Amino acid sequence: MKSFQFAFLLANYALMGILLCYDQHNKKKLADLTTRIRSSDTAPTYRNLTWNDINFVHTTDTHGWYSGHLNQKQYNANWGDFISFTSHLRQQALEQGQDLLLIDSGDRHDGNGFSDITYPNGLVSTPIFMKQNYDLLTIGNHELYVWENSRQEYELVADYFGDKYISSNVEYKFENGTFAPFGQKYKYFTTPVQQIRTLALGFLFDFNRFNNGTRVIPIAEVITQDWFNEVLQQHKDKVDLIVIVAHTPISHDYPELYNLHSHLRQYFPDTIIQYFGGHSHIRDFTVFDELSTGLQSGRYCETIGWTSVNVKGNVSLHERFARSYLDFNLHSFLHHTNKSIHEFDTDKGKHVSSLITETRNKLNLNRALGYVNGSNYYIDYVPIDHKNNIFDLLTSKVLTTLVPEGHTNTTSTSDRIIIINTGSIRYDLYKGPYTIDSQYIVSPFENLWVKLTVPKSIATQVAAKLNDNGYIYAKGQADAIDNRRLLPPHHYYSSERTKRDQTPLILSEVERKKLSKGYVTFDDFGNDGDDTLHKPVVNFPIPNVVESVQIHSDSEEDIDLIFYDFITPNIVWALNELNYTNFNKSPSLYSSKYLGDLLTEYIQQFII
Repeated sequence: MKSFQFAFLLANYALMGILLCYDQHNKKKLADLTTRIRSSDTAPTYRNLTWNDINFVHTTDTHGWYSGHLNQKQYNANWGDFISFTSHLRQQALEQGQDLLLIDSGDRHDGNGFSDITYPNGLVSTPIFMKQNYDLLTIGNHELYVWENSRQEYELVADYFGDKYISSNVEYKFENGTFAPFGQKYKYFTTPVQQIRTLALGFLFDFNRFNNGTRVIPIAEVITQDWFNEVLQQHKDKVDLIVIVAHTPISHDYPELYNLHSHLRQYFPDTIIQYFGGHSHIRDFTVFDELSTGLQSGRYCETIGWTSVNVKGNVSLHERFARSYLDFNLHSFLHHTNKSIHEFDTDKGKHVSSLITETRNKLNLNRALGYVNGSNYYIDYVPIDHKNNIFDLLTSKVLTTLVPEGHTNTTSTSDRIIIINTGSIRYDLYKGPYTIDSQYIVSPFENLWVKLTVPKSIATQVAAKLNDNGYIYAKGQADAIDNRRLLPPHHYYSSERTKRDQTPLILSEVERKKLSKGYVTFDDFGNDGDDTLHKPVVNFPIPNVVESVQIHSDSEEDIDLIFYDFITPNIVWALNELNYTNFNKSPSLYSSKYLGDLLTEYIQQFII
């Protein structure tokens, strides 16, 4: 038996054992509490789903958020609730004589404690994810940073889902040096109800930071390969629908899927093509042409994407395609399934919800490490210089506590500047108990601190250079650096959406007063895609990097420039751009204390 399969079985047995040890009193207590939470929320205003011949439920970039958002009622559903929800939708589709397929576009690691506290990462969260009955799924880049995660993905997830797991351009390396695709390169099948002949392909964007045990072949290269064009040729007259499951943005200003689309149209000029994207953590729906659209479904179990396709007849674009973005909460699930609170839970859904609760308890994720008093700290809901912006907290207070390796305090350190990229902070910091889970939610990455010693006059210019978005990223250059990738994904990919978001959403004063804040999405079909009506949240611009400037003297001297090892190429690029080349391109270790640990220690010492 493969070692990861054995580990998977052990994890499942352990989870089952947890349930057996869970006494009836606590079960009743949990059920009563859940019922009160569900029935006490005020139901918001909804837009209904549009059903067609074939309907799709889509998730992407879940990043291990299977517990739901415990401090945000807006996303209070967990993975068990999601399983119950899709079970009801499948039954509804069957009764209506329609098809429903469940799709996932990857990135299931690196997001919170449920995924990241174990070694290997995902040991308990992956079995929970696998409880959902996906019809098609593919791989994300976060399955490729660390070899243990890639091995888990290949030996567990791809093996378990079999021909449902599609990866046309990502491969796994065996010990003898040979490669094999993750899952299948494509799948040809007929849908069970409408008998729609379907060709499915799966792609990851041109990702080049994969570990040595894997490789990614760019889409631009795949479409020139013989096997790919032979598949297209063989299915030219046998396909009613093409489904592309991709961990790739669908935005118009991101060209990879559009290049693929142009190539597919050479073989299938009149075939309906439905794309599913990911990676950029946004809600989006784009039109490729009159017979093709793309859906992207947000991040972190905040969103379930829905699209439906009319495959018959000569109809207009808006009659053929429909889309919705569903808030990941129980009220939304109840509304769209037309179920009461007492009818909603399925046996499997309840089982998975209990597994999640008890696994969290076993991992001690709810244990309070400290307390955040009074205010939330946001990534971009307030301006970058606002006192409740998390980067202001980090640069003015938390980063000042970083101690060099081998030192016991910071008093012996000289002047220094510490730089972090804003994309390294993954979520807001909420007031109330600060738990083990909170640390992973805010800062899950285990980056080491490194340093270069450079003149003060140079060090003080580095952050500004990295934030100079006038720099044009030259694609195709081997040594090109795109500093915008230092941003959180939803900011990096925001340029096209920003143009669309300038269209105002018109709400009456009464509507505005009764609506909660949340997603208000503008896409190629307009601004009516969100299932739940919200007042829009403003996402203020943030820079690529922020800096903690700890300079106490006026003298011109060499100082320590400190940064994550992860962004070393960007720092080296900035120094070269500043015409400073007299330095060692390999920085030395400064500290192995992760930022998440620094934040935890600060919260434990101070009331913030």
